Amino acid sequence: MIQASDLEVRPDEKGPKNLAILLLLSSLIVAGMGWQDWQLHNDGLSDEQIETFLATPNSQPGEPTTVEQYRDFEADVRENNGYLLRGVSLMLASVCLLVGAPMLYRLQRRGAHLCTAGALIGLFGGVVGSMTINSAAQTYLGDAMKLTYEIWVYLCGTMMGLCLAVAVLPLLNARARIALHPRVAIVHEEE
Repeated sequence: MIQASDLEVRPDEKGPKNLAILLLLSSLIVAGMGWQDWQLHNDGLSDEQIETFLATPNSQPGEPTTVEQYRDFEADVRENNGYLLRGVSLMLASVCLLVGAPMLYRLQRRGAHLCTAGALIGLFGGVVGSMTINSAAQTYLGDAMKLTYEIWVYLCGTMMGLCLAVAVLPLLNARARIALHPRVAIVHEEE
């Protein structure tokens, strides 16, 4: 015989806490990527760094990339704010994740909302910035580098999409959503 207590949905407090830890670790990776793009927007690479960077792609078959072509690529990306857009959006996303993950760990609904907003910002800003960078790469760089920057568009979109899926999960899952609600106790007294 099925009783009413068997049909009751119990809160899952462990799931959101595990996701919060995963999002906290992800925020550090996203922050590192954002910081790297911020530095590329402001400083760029030196000639020695560019030569080292191009050594492996230029050893592959296809059209090689020269230092001058890479400089033209960097100038186009800076002019169109590709690195700036991707860097700022990823750093903003990492701040939202860094603040929201501990709140989610304490089972606060605002933490899940903040993590979701940060992942959305990172997804859209990261993909648009990556597409801007890829557009410049297709114009100025050799074959191996074109493929590399095209893959970065998909990689950024996939990683931030996964981050968004993890961030929104506590808001979609019924047991996790119940755990994020304030505790209410109903007491029935018998006379």
